[in-house]
Amino acid sequence: MKRFLIFLVLVAGGLAAAAFSVPSNAAVVNGDAITQSQLNSDVSTIAGSAEYACFLNAEEVVGSRGQSGLPAIDGVGSVTAGDDHPTATTAFVSTYLDTAIGHQLVLELAARRHLVVTARDITAADQELQSQITAIMQDVSGSQYACGSSTAALTGGTVLATLPPSFVKKSVQFDATVSVLEEALSGVGSTDADLERYFGAHSSVFDTACFTVAGYSTSNAAEAARAQVYEGASFATLSAAIPGGGPQGCDQLYGIVSELPASADLDSLPLNTVSAPISYNGSYLLLEITSRSPTPFATAKSEVQHAVQSKGAATTQKVIDAAEKRASVWLDPRYGSWVPKEAQIVVPEEPLVADVFNPLVDNPVSATSASTTPTGTASPATGSTG
Repeated sequence: MKRFLIFLVLVAGGLAAAAFSVPSNAAVVNGDAITQSQLNSDVSTIAGSAEYACFLNAEEVVGSRGQSGLPAIDGVGSVTAGDDHPTATTAFVSTYLDTAIGHQLVLELAARRHLVVTARDITAADQELQSQITAIMQDVSGSQYACGSSTAALTGGTVLATLPPSFVKKSVQFDATVSVLEEALSGVGSTDADLERYFGAHSSVFDTACFTVAGYSTSNAAEAARAQVYEGASFATLSAAIPGGGPQGCDQLYGIVSELPASADLDSLPLNTVSAPISYNGSYLLLEITSRSPTPFATAKSEVQHAVQSKGAATTQKVIDAAEKRASVWLDPRYGSWVPKEAQIVVPEEPLVADVFNPLVDNPVSATSASTTPTGTASPATGSTG
């Protein structure tokens, strides 16, 4: 299933200077153009923010569980003193153009359903985007993908502050549109009355719970610790001896449940009872709920909205996948070709010779042959293979 990134990139671009003409659009999706006039601007915006570019790569790493990152942004040529990025790789540009096509289809789906994004949705999406960036940067802190200083991971606020407000606004608008679409396809609805009705039917999962946690490297170690508790040992004492373990404070139960596999079934875990080992990020957790009390709807409203969106997420993804496969997509061939069955762009293996500004720089060994495929990159507007 294709994963949509949380940021909005309407990639497109114009050619700054060339001796040949190029199409005015990077892609046309169901008759709506993704213009080339924005390619240089948006790609340059990303390339010009080391913090944001680092976040995007970290997001891909986390989302793929370390299996892949994003393609390199900068191509051949030196970055100037003014922080201009004169070239961008086709792999990078095509990846974001692929994402932009998906984003365009999401906006079309929302418009077709006459869905309205409210100021409240925008505020919630802005907060969620900042939280998501912060969480991603914390996930990769201490790794080779970390950004910022060695002692503090970047936060969402600091990352977004490196971008033009208009770029951030489009990102937030897109995220809000996805959330509204998920609510509409959840079967619940998005009005306050809809949310309160859902809350009434599932109020226990939004209880405020205080809990104690201990983490172990293996399932056997967690089982052994749990057995000690059943033999009379204090879980509070055992957990406190584990780095990072012990009382974790109180939070709405949904916030805890949503981070763990459904098999944990915490909503039915009795008070002061240690759970079975819960697999989580390569470790095994034991969790005990020490107190639990009802949460008023006004306090739980944000989490209720998240729960409704989560309920509609799978259906929304199916609808988006189906829309992509039946979409009419024209693509500037310099960025690759659109494969409807796979609903994605296939990056060209060989660029046109005319698309390469400086073949000698790109491939000095074989640039003497006009038929040779360059191995470097050209400007964001040309998108030559790199």
